[in-house]
Amino acid sequence: MADEKVIQKSGIERQTEILAAALEKAQTNGGVLLNASQKSYPRLFDKGVIVSPANALIMAIHSDNGEFKTNNYTLFNRTQQRGEAIRRGQKGVPFTWVTNEYASKENPEEKISKAEYYKLSEDDKAKFQVSPKQETYTLFNIDQSTMPSVHKEDYEAQVKEYGGKEQSEAYMSAEDRQLRMDVNQFILNIRDNLVPIRKEASGFSLYDDKKDAVLIPSLKTFESYNDYVQETARLVAMAAGSPQRLGREGFFRPDGDTPSLKAQTKEIMTHELVSAIKMLDFGLPAKMREETLRSTVPNALQFMKEDPKFTEELLHDVNRTVGMIKKAESGEKIKLKEPVQTPQQKWDKNFPMENVPDKFQGVVMVKDDEGKWTLTAKAENEPRFAIHPTYEDVSLFFDVIKNDQDEAHVKEFRTQIAQKYYQELAKDPSKGVDLFTSNASKEALDLITKVNAFKSKDSKVYLVATIGDERQQPVELSSELWQRLYLADNKRDYKPHLAAILYPEVLAAKLEEAKQATSIKVDGTPQHEEKEHQDYHQNLDLQAEKEKLEEMKRQNSPEQKEKEKQEEKAKEEATKAETKAVAAIALSPMLKQFLDLKKKHPDALLLFRCGDFYETYMQDAEKSSKILGITLTKSSKTKDPDGKPLAMAGFPYHALDTYLPKLIRAGQRVAICDQIEAPKETTKRGITETIAPTEKQEVKQEATKAKPEEQTQHQSFHR
Repeated sequence: MADEKVIQKSGIERQTEILAAALEKAQTNGGVLLNASQKSYPRLFDKGVIVSPANALIMAIHSDNGEFKTNNYTLFNRTQQRGEAIRRGQKGVPFTWVTNEYASKENPEEKISKAEYYKLSEDDKAKFQVSPKQETYTLFNIDQSTMPSVHKEDYEAQVKEYGGKEQSEAYMSAEDRQLRMDVNQFILNIRDNLVPIRKEASGFSLYDDKKDAVLIPSLKTFESYNDYVQETARLVAMAAGSPQRLGREGFFRPDGDTPSLKAQTKEIMTHELVSAIKMLDFGLPAKMREETLRSTVPNALQFMKEDPKFTEELLHDVNRTVGMIKKAESGEKIKLKEPVQTPQQKWDKNFPMENVPDKFQGVVMVKDDEGKWTLTAKAENEPRFAIHPTYEDVSLFFDVIKNDQDEAHVKEFRTQIAQKYYQELAKDPSKGVDLFTSNASKEALDLITKVNAFKSKDSKVYLVATIGDERQQPVELSSELWQRLYLADNKRDYKPHLAAILYPEVLAAKLEEAKQATSIKVDGTPQHEEKEHQDYHQNLDLQAEKEKLEEMKRQNSPEQKEKEKQEEKAKEEATKAETKAVAAIALSPMLKQFLDLKKKHPDALLLFRCGDFYETYMQDAEKSSKILGITLTKSSKTKDPDGKPLAMAGFPYHALDTYLPKLIRAGQRVAICDQIEAPKETTKRGITETIAPTEKQEVKQEATKAKPEEQTQHQSFHR
C-alpha cells in the first residue's frame, strides 16, 4: 500500500511537471496549448482503448513536447510482447487507472469482481462496500519505441490514420465539411440535453447564470472558426459547473462569500482545459484566451508549484466536466438539481403572534462581552432589547442575510425573528442581555471624565478617553464594539462603559493610586497619639497656606506669565500634532499600493485589479469615466490623500479587451496592475503590462458603453 502511494505521488508530480511546462510554453507561443499539428485523440493503440479526459490531456501535451507524429501510446511490457523495445533514455508519461473494489461490509477481506457484483440482487449489493482504487502506470509514445524501425509498415499505418492533418488549400475540403457537421451536432446535442445555446447580438460571449444559457456571438465576429468552436466549448464547460449541475467550488459559494483566488484560478483553468480536450476531440489545435494567459496562468503556476494536489484537483474537475458533456453528447438528458431553497423559504414561523409589535428597527446580530451571538432589535417607542437566540436561529439569520437576494424577503425575516424573541423575552425577562453596560465598578466609571469617538481617513473608528486628568492614546474600535456604539439608545451613557472595556489597565492603575492615597487609618488611633496626629495636620495646613501665598506671588510676576504663555503655545502645537497624527492614520493598504504604483507610472492611466474588476481612482477615474462612458462614483467611506471622497470608476476584468483599445485610441498610456498572489490583508500587486498609444493594437468592433448589467454589477461591488 505504501509503495502504491509513492507511485501515485510521483505520478501526480510528473503530471504537474508536464502541465506546468505546457502553460509556460503557451505564454510565449501565442497561447497554443496543444495539438498544433491536429493529431487524433490519444489512445492505447494496440488495445484500441480511448483514455479518460485528464489522461488524454497529459498524453497530448507530452506528445507535442516530444514532437511525436501521433498521440498513440503503449505500455512497456506490451512493447516487449511485440518484439520491440523502448529506446534508451526515454521518459514516459504517467497514466492513472481507476477501478472499483467490491468488499464485504462484514468481512473487508472478502472481495468480489465487478462482474460478480452486478449479478447480485439489490439487497445483496447493499452488503458490499464499493471503493475506488487508483493505479498509476507509465506509458510511452510509439515514437519512443523501436516500432518505427522494427515494424515500419505498422508504424506508418498508425501515422497515416492518427497523425497530424495537412491543411487543404481548397476553400472547404471534405474534412472541413465533416468537421463543421460534427461541431453543429455537438452544439445541437448540448442545447437539447445540457444547456440552451443562443446567438448573442451584443458581440459578447458569456454564460448567463441567471437565465442558465450560453450566449455566443455569430461566427463572423471571431477571427477564426477554431476560436468560435473553442469559445463555445469554454462556455459549455462553465455551464456544467453551475450550482444546478456540478456545483464547482470556484463557480459559487453556498455562504455567499467570494470564492478564494485558488478556487477562481482552478475554475478558469477548468474552462480552458475542458475546451482544449474538446478541440483535441475535433482534431483542432487548442489556444488559450489572452486574458487567461495574462491573469490566471501565473497564479495557476504558483499554486501548482506550491502544492501538486492543486493539479490533482484540477484534473479531477476536468474529468467530471468532460464526463457530463459526453453524456449530453450521447443523447442523455442532464437533469438539473432541485433549486436551492432560499433560507427565507426554510423559515418556519411556528409560534403564536400575541401582543407583538409589527415594526422593528436595527434587527442585527452582535457579539456580547463573552463573544456570544446576541440578537438585538428595537420596537417603535420601546427601548432596545437583546437576547441570546438558539444556535439554529443564528445560523439561519446569517444564511438569510448573505444568500437571499430578495430585499423584501430579508426585511420580512428580520421582522419575524425580532417578533419571536420579543415575545420570548416578554414571557421571561431574565433571558435579556445587557449589551451596553460593562462590568466596571462605579469608582472606575467615575474616573472617566471625557470620551470621544471619531473616524480616520481610512474609515477606521477610534475612541479616545480622558481618565483622571490624563488624556489617553486613541484605541481602534473593533467592528463589534463600533456596531454596539451605533446601536446604543443612549450613546452618552454607553461611552464610559466602552472606555472601561478598552482601557482596563489604565483604570486598574488609577484605582490603585486612589486606594494608596486613602490608606492612612485614623479610626481607633490610641489617645496618646491623637494630639500628635492633629498637630501634624495643623502644621501641614500652615505650610500649605504659606506655599499658596508664595505661588500666587510667583504667578503674578512677568517672568511667570511669559513662561505660561510659552507653555500654552507648546501645548497647542502638541495637540495639533496629535490630532494630525490621528487623522493621518494610514490609508488602506490597497490605496497605498495604488499610490505607490502611480508614483512609478505618473504619465500612465493605471488599471488596478481588485477582485473581479479593474478599478481607476482619483484623476484616472475621472478620465476613464469620460473616455469609456462608465459611471463615476465617490465613496462615502473612503477618502483620498486630500481628505476628499475617493473618486472611483471601473469595469469587469473580462471586459478589458473592450475598454483597453478605447483608452489607447484616446491617447492614454495605460499601465495594467494585476494581483500576483492569493488575496489576503495586503494582497501583492504589480504592473504586468504597459501599453502606449504608439504601440500596435488589435482593436475589435465593440459597443461604446458597458452593458447595463456590468454597470449594476460594478455598483453592487462598491456597495
